[in-house]
Amino acid sequence: MISVQNLTLSFHHNLILNHLNFHIHPAEIVAIIGASGAGKSTLLRCLNLLEKPKQGKIRIDNFQLDVSCIKRHEIVTFRQQSAMVFQQFNLFQQKNALENVMEGLIVVKKYSKDKAQQIAHEKLVQVGLGERIYHYPKQLSGGQQQRVAIARALAMEPKVLLLDEPTSALDPELVGEVLATIKIAAKSGVTMILVSHEMSFVHDIAARVLFLDKGKIIEDGSPQQIFANPTQQRTKDFLARYYSTGQIDYEI
Repeated sequence: MISVQNLTLSFHHNLILNHLNFHIHPAEIVAIIGASGAGKSTLLRCLNLLEKPKQGKIRIDNFQLDVSCIKRHEIVTFRQQSAMVFQQFNLFQQKNALENVMEGLIVVKKYSKDKAQQIAHEKLVQVGLGERIYHYPKQLSGGQQQRVAIARALAMEPKVLLLDEPTSALDPELVGEVLATIKIAAKSGVTMILVSHEMSFVHDIAARVLFLDKGKIIEDGSPQQIFANPTQQRTKDFLARYYSTGQIDYEI
């Protein structure tokens, strides 16, 4: 379970996250949607402490932090509870796909090279890259690089997988393969928090949708509730542009 209480973050007196409170159940897939600048990516970065909130408490299973008084060793331990997939892949260019996935297993989990290699190979096969394990990032398409990044995250066996707009840096024709890989990951039972502008995908994969606006959660419900019957005018206005472009079916 993930629990967030009173999470608050500001930059230069601008309130970015405004006293957020929410709970996520084990194996639940939650999508965070909202306009650019609403605080979605910042929220994900706060959940693994890449950004340090001003105040609040974050709990993953039995590990809880009060962010106003974090100790260095707590940050390291807390980050091991989650894994993050970024927009820009963040692969080591001098390492092949197998070595990229092995790196965290050896450095963080202290696995032997043989064990790390076995797990890395399994995860690359899982994301459909079994024939690309010795390819370097420059030899892979953007979609394939992102799939390596997803395999790397899954290999760490995180309690929660954080995905920050994982298709935003891809050419349109490569988006589908990454979304299919995320669906595979979802079936593994990992708790997942996804930030995405792919509304049809959000509807297909998420159990819950949080609509974030100006650092506040103003809608929280199932995809059917949020897309078909939003309660807030701001949500209706946001979704209207997706309906008008056909990115959400009117029959949802």
